[in-house]
Amino acid sequence: MIHSVAISEMVGTHYFSPLKGDFKTCIDQAAQIGYEGVEIHVRNPFAVDFNELHDYALSKGVSITSIGTGMACGYDGHYFTNPDALARKECQRVFNGFLEGAKICDNAIVLFGLMKGPLPDDRLRELYKDILFESLQPCVETADKLGCDITIEAINRFMAAYLWSVEETMEFVERFDSPHVTIHLDTFHMNIEDKSMRDAIIRSKDRLGYFHMSDSDRCYPGHGHIDFKEIVDTLYEVGFCKGDDVWAFEYESIPDTVTSAKLGLDCIKSYEH
Repeated sequence: MIHSVAISEMVGTHYFSPLKGDFKTCIDQAAQIGYEGVEIHVRNPFAVDFNELHDYALSKGVSITSIGTGMACGYDGHYFTNPDALARKECQRVFNGFLEGAKICDNAIVLFGLMKGPLPDDRLRELYKDILFESLQPCVETADKLGCDITIEAINRFMAAYLWSVEETMEFVERFDSPHVTIHLDTFHMNIEDKSMRDAIIRSKDRLGYFHMSDSDRCYPGHGHIDFKEIVDTLYEVGFCKGDDVWAFEYESIPDTVTSAKLGLDCIKSYEH
């Protein structure tokens, strides 16, 4: 598998990427620590020179495994269920920009979570899933054409409006008739929403496309109380431990960026088979 660390130009301690600052500096640090990949968090795909970044990462022996898209919603307000049709079109254009960047980066995985947007009334939950499904279709078609994966994250109720549990998110993912739509699991969110993380991983095994390592307190694995031995054993059991499978590390940079990135990787490697 590929160990990939989240990197971002956002510099606040509590932004969920262990490494922060200039992308190239973060890539240097990731390579020095021992990561084979980086997950880049991007606000605007049209403001990034993906060709240059891809070439630089490869020169350091690191691949760009994935592209985080949440900042496009959080900072610029792009979301797929916007009631304004023109705003939805612009959201699709931006997300297609992420997919085109991913293609340049050797078919990196594009992460999808917060861009689903808010839910104005919980009684409309199923309706908004339908709207999201229809609004995502043009981007799924782009993913199919480019050969890039969109992986939909199960995010806990305190950070997202719906698609909380693995079960709910899997039911949504399974609506798409495309091999390029997968589910993205994160131990921090599963710890809140799923009774058994082992069962959640097994439930998603046929569409599992991406996996985030983060402890119960949103710090590096080994800092909180999650049983990462069970997590690692279950990932091996379902076969998500080979080739281009990505085990990514996304959490707060406590006590500092490089230390948190190293401690998380050391913890998980100690349980690998």
